[in-house]
Amino acid sequence: MNYACFPRTQPWAAAGERARGREKGAVGPVVIFLLFVFSGLGLSMILFSQAYLRMNGHRKFSTLMDYASENGIKRALRDIGEWLESSGSVVPIPAGRLEDFRQDPPAVFAGLLEETLSGGFPRLLKESENGMSWECFSTCGFRGIEDRGEYCRVLARLRIESSGGWARLPPKRVSSLEGELGILAGHLPLPSIPLLINKEMTEAEKGGFMKANGISFLRGTLNALSPPFVATGREMIPKDASPLAAKALGIGVFAPQDLTPAKLRAALGLEPSEDPVPDGVYLIKNDLGLGGIFVQGDTDEIVLAIDGDAQVIVFRMDDAEWSLRYSPARSRTDFLTPGGVFSYDLVPLGIIIVNGKIDSLGGGVVETDGAAVMVKDREIPSILAGVGLTIVSSDRVTLSSHLIIQGVRWQDGIPYLKESQSQLVIFSTGQDLLTQAETDGGIAVAEGSPGELKVHASLTSAKRDFEIGGSGKTVEVLGALHSANFKGNGNMLRIAPDERFADGGTGGGDYFPLTAEPRLSVYSLKVLGWKEYE
Repeated sequence: MNYACFPRTQPWAAAGERARGREKGAVGPVVIFLLFVFSGLGLSMILFSQAYLRMNGHRKFSTLMDYASENGIKRALRDIGEWLESSGSVVPIPAGRLEDFRQDPPAVFAGLLEETLSGGFPRLLKESENGMSWECFSTCGFRGIEDRGEYCRVLARLRIESSGGWARLPPKRVSSLEGELGILAGHLPLPSIPLLINKEMTEAEKGGFMKANGISFLRGTLNALSPPFVATGREMIPKDASPLAAKALGIGVFAPQDLTPAKLRAALGLEPSEDPVPDGVYLIKNDLGLGGIFVQGDTDEIVLAIDGDAQVIVFRMDDAEWSLRYSPARSRTDFLTPGGVFSYDLVPLGIIIVNGKIDSLGGGVVETDGAAVMVKDREIPSILAGVGLTIVSSDRVTLSSHLIIQGVRWQDGIPYLKESQSQLVIFSTGQDLLTQAETDGGIAVAEGSPGELKVHASLTSAKRDFEIGGSGKTVEVLGALHSANFKGNGNMLRIAPDERFADGGTGGGDYFPLTAEPRLSVYSLKVLGWKEYE
């Protein structure tokens, strides 16, 4: 018998055909399930999106209020800075007010600021921009005073509160700033004034003067105030150096006309006589120890150098040489003169009085044979760390080489002296110490000096110009410059203010000239802290 298939497989095949005829559809439930899942996800995304938008809107609104409050603090701080700079950072003090302030500083402080700076505290500032608005309230109160004799150092507490908001919505964000004002009042130390020209100028004229003469400031970041440029026709630079000469000679306060040859000879330890003091270099000695240095006559060269832990100062006049070598660490001084060598277990005062001109002043090195030579081809420190020097000349001073303080720290191309106790002051009075006769005076940078000259000093020329000789030079002064006039001759001058005055410190002793009349100077504005409140 013939079969269409194997007999044993046919029932299975038939059963498969019957089963296929009975199958039910499964796509519908799956689609419904997936639709339910995606619908749930979609609704969740909508809910999450709404929540996210609300959170983002709240965050944006909060950020805008933060911006408004922060802008208020910044604008108030800038307003105070512009007010202090525009009112004149070094201004005269009304007669008698300094004495009143010293007697009762907290009570007189606010009135003194208002009288001298053409305004005072509290200060209110309201502004709005791009939907943001802020309201700032600034107050300033007396914190402390340090009386330094001829002048006072005053610290004041500054507080700025700013309330910032968005559009007209009621919520506000509040921020506050704590700051400090540093103020000097009295006969101010001239090194605290970075640039002073004894010539009346407007603000626009001062800007043109600096640009025309290639003058610029190198600024640090600690002080929010710009370095002051004082231009006034009033006599701010003292006419004579009598106070400094009195300290150096150890003879107390005297009037210039009272310093007779006999008194000077007695102070120098010479035999009594009415004859003029012979030319030479004299180390002052008295019952209290060693005083300063007095030089009678013109000097050909003065070289400053460092030898180990000793400061070396060499004076050359005609064919004679005097060498002063002293170590503050060892309290030892050796004075080599044409007449012999003198040694002391003391150190002298850092004041050098030259009754004459200085034809060449600069830094150098001490060679192996002990000779000090001036160096112009490289930058070498020549003022020992911790040493303060004040050089006063009755006539012209010529700078021939670098004068660099040991241990000066450089940061971002700006020199810093904050951690140093060294100081160099150069003061040309323009009049003879004994006769009061007018001299050429002035301070000049020699034509043969280095093309990039570094002078770490406060330079003061009372009656003549500060002049840069030669061409293509860049003179960098770390300190200050005060002069009757300025002659740049197409060269560049960069001034980095001594940052120690921003903290009220001077370093190296109080051997510097003071302003001829009482003045008030707001020399620093610092931010101490910043807080934000919800």
